[in-house]
Amino acid sequence: MRILNLTILLLSLCSSSAIQAQEAKFGHLNSGNLLAMMPDAKAADAQLDLLQKKLLAKGDTLVAEFRNDYDKYMKESADGLLTKIQMKQRESELQQKQETLQNYEQSIKLEVVKKREELLKPLLKKVDEAIQAVGKEGNYLMIFDESTGAMLFSLPSQDVSDLVKKKLGI
Repeated sequence: MRILNLTILLLSLCSSSAIQAQEAKFGHLNSGNLLAMMPDAKAADAQLDLLQKKLLAKGDTLVAEFRNDYDKYMKESADGLLTKIQMKQRESELQQKQETLQNYEQSIKLEVVKKREELLKPLLKKVDEAIQAVGKEGNYLMIFDESTGAMLFSLPSQDVSDLVKKKLGI
């Protein structure tokens, strides 16, 4: 009798789990594509492009100055117009300018990354809130992001991109 009760209990638990598994909904979307469709993201990209052009223009000026100084040094050196002490001094100055250029290049990269994060943070929050709302409203167990490439295997799922776009008004 006890074995029969235990068997009935196990069968009811298994059938309950099977029903829950059948009801579980999985969704997927590509957040990169979704973000690219947002008008605010396009405006952010335009701001980043302007910033990069401005920073690169200053970098181009620094490079042109370095080239002029280098060419002048090479000509004066080849013409024998510089003493060994002057040559070493100019080489040191050129090396410092080259280091300044390298540091400027690194600072450009950091500044652009920082600005990108600043501009995209509110957009990513908006997308996350829309995904959370769609997930709750649609009773999804999980929604996967295809853009990360982290999904190695999944059963067929429903693409919820349109629902999230609707929440975002795009």
